[in-house]
Amino acid sequence: MFSNKSLRTALMVLFALCGQISGAHAQDQSAVTDPKPLVLLIGLDGFKPAYLSAETTPHLLALAQQGVQAKGLVSSFPTLTFPNHLTLVTGQTPDHHGIVNNNMLDPGTPQRFSLGSREAVENPFWWQAARPIWVTAQQQGKVASTLFWPGSETSIQGVRPSDWLPYEHSMTHETRLATLLSWLSRPQAQRPDFATLYLSDVDSAGHVAGPDSQAVKEAAAKVDRTLGQLMAQLNQKGLLAQTTWVVVSDHGMALTPPSQVISVQSLLSAFPAARWEWLGATSGVRLNGESQEAVLKALATVQHVSCWPKGNMPKRFKFGTHPRIPDIVCLSEAGYSVADNPAQKGPLGQHGYDPEHPDMHGLLIVSGQGIPQRQLGLVSNLEIHGLLSKLLGIVAPADDGEGTLVPQIFHP
Repeated sequence: MFSNKSLRTALMVLFALCGQISGAHAQDQSAVTDPKPLVLLIGLDGFKPAYLSAETTPHLLALAQQGVQAKGLVSSFPTLTFPNHLTLVTGQTPDHHGIVNNNMLDPGTPQRFSLGSREAVENPFWWQAARPIWVTAQQQGKVASTLFWPGSETSIQGVRPSDWLPYEHSMTHETRLATLLSWLSRPQAQRPDFATLYLSDVDSAGHVAGPDSQAVKEAAAKVDRTLGQLMAQLNQKGLLAQTTWVVVSDHGMALTPPSQVISVQSLLSAFPAARWEWLGATSGVRLNGESQEAVLKALATVQHVSCWPKGNMPKRFKFGTHPRIPDIVCLSEAGYSVADNPAQKGPLGQHGYDPEHPDMHGLLIVSGQGIPQRQLGLVSNLEIHGLLSKLLGIVAPADDGEGTLVPQIFHP
């Protein structure tokens, strides 16, 4: 993917940091000998593997070349932010952990779940089927700190992370780093064994300007600079050498031109009780007593969109049993999107498409203490929970993964 010269340039960044650990101890009076390992989960929303380059993302590339990089991280269906962030830390499909969309209804409550609703994201009702890694870690004596991650703002199984904050989209990178580093500066017994950091810049730029835009390139460079600053600070504190980095993204991004937004405003006019419950790349209809057969027949007239009864979706999606899923689920071809308001312009970049489409593949880099240098093929994001459990040395509940990633990384 990169020239030998580019690779050497990128690797020099991490080599320089790692080589300065003893010097950093002399410069920073707070640095202490601290053998306690740290597992750092970095969530880069909407970051595609193609965004890596020696010029734009030298720190990420250095981590990749020092450790394990997958060709792509395959999201769970639907390829949306909240469902997949929770899958990453539970190993459960959205059908099992219950966060089946960024916006959804549940027959058990009149409240609507929305990722932007403080009331919803802090309500334990929506999250109780999930088993995040921080719950298991804390139950087994570890310290877990989450700097933004879906599910971390509420109590799950009666457990919260040791440190957590209400999500604040406008929080600067500098403040995020300062907060995380304050947690990591505690004495060893109180310092996190596991911590998360979430950065949304690349996803936001991809939605507004499209995945191949200059804005995305600049956002990727900004994220990379922040990670470089984090490396330098961990180095100063004497923590870099015992840190294992797990860098992931929840999904990729596809270009969705305005000409490929499909209006369905009048499509259900003959079915007054039926409602579009989801819109976008993955859309869905709640029948509310209308004929499933008749509604599916009407939906079949829409080009570039496939629709199924929720109980008869393709098996590879592992999706369709949860009551929060509407009666009919539709999936647009990559680059197309469903909207019920033709006057409203949709985002230029979207996700939510088939997880197997290359544009939906996310990033996976594992690097640091005890991680060999290895290139992998496509990896399911159901495998990340098992990897985190292995790195933390905890016994986690069974999940929906097949347990294939850990042997690929740690085989002789």
